[in-house]
Amino acid sequence: MPRALVVVEPEPRVKELLDVASDFARGSGAQLLLFHVTDTFDGNAVREQMRDLTGIDHNYRSGIEGAEEFATDLGEELLADDVDFAVEGAFGETAQRIVAAVEEFDCTHVFLTGRRRSPTGKAVFGDTAQEVLLSVDVPVTLVME
Repeated sequence: MPRALVVVEPEPRVKELLDVASDFARGSGAQLLLFHVTDTFDGNAVREQMRDLTGIDHNYRSGIEGAEEFATDLGEELLADDVDFAVEGAFGETAQRIVAAVEEFDCTHVFLTGRRRSPTGKAVFGDTAQEVLLSVDVPVTLVME
């Protein structure tokens, strides 16, 4: 069964991302692997964004457990019953963890959000979407702001 990695973040575009990924899953029979990367800076503000997106008054834990709780709640809340999904949380630098997960879980497609930046902004601050696009050998679908 094909598997698509869907990078879920606590931002409003994640709903659109999940809609696009769901259409892909229904058309291809793929399982969606909802993947959230967390770091040491996930604090109360991020957890509040997570609660706002899921509509669930859930006190998300920090770390990988909280990442997986968030991904599970998103899947249960926003994906239709006919879409097969699993969840995985990771800790570390987002782009590196996404690239590693594509290989580790044998994913055939990646879905993630991106933001428009100037070339200077990308050079100075980096860009997760750009790094993933240049580092994986599978199709990548971006939902842009």
